Amino acid sequence: MIDGPEGPDVRKPRFLILDNTPISLLGCIEALDWLFRPGCEVTITDMVVAEAVRDPGSDRDPRRATRTYVAAWLEKNSHRVTILATSEGEKYRREMLLWERAGKPKDLRPSWTDRGERSLLSAVQDLKRALQFDEDIIVIVDDRNARDAVRAIRADLTIMGTRTFVRWMDEDFGVPGADTAWHAFRMATDDTADHGEGEDPLFVRSKP
Repeated sequence: MIDGPEGPDVRKPRFLILDNTPISLLGCIEALDWLFRPGCEVTITDMVVAEAVRDPGSDRDPRRATRTYVAAWLEKNSHRVTILATSEGEKYRREMLLWERAGKPKDLRPSWTDRGERSLLSAVQDLKRALQFDEDIIVIVDDRNARDAVRAIRADLTIMGTRTFVRWMDEDFGVPGADTAWHAFRMATDDTADHGEGEDPLFVRSKP
């Protein structure tokens, strides 16, 4: 049950976003502000940010409108969103910097292949730093491998997928558009959006 702190020993919940899918899905309907509705702090890993705003290349659907919205939202809310630095994120940042200094030659552009998997391992390792906060961590993640990795290192974390999150926004907060958000996600992704897992914490409730 997600409640506000009632005493000095009660920890405040914090959202931690470990993969790009929640950002991408909420971004496609310009609903990232929903992350602030429960009053939780919001943390996003640096690799999720990099993936959310990067140009995937001319041979792929760049979804420019969504990327532009996400980038603008991150800039606007830089004082409200914590970016969790990871070792893979720092490695990617250095590679991109060197590539840009070299004049951005197409044949030397840092590859994104398998980087998501490597960043997942890095994020899970660096997750321990986030757990040092005097807070309860609620991980919003759709990637099945990421969910398994999080459970492997910390069984007591609350994990929810994007579908559970938007259901929460609808049922507990009455957010306009949340009741049809999943249908919008399915249309935007050609019905490939992950429906989530049955064990997601549907019991989560906001404090009246």
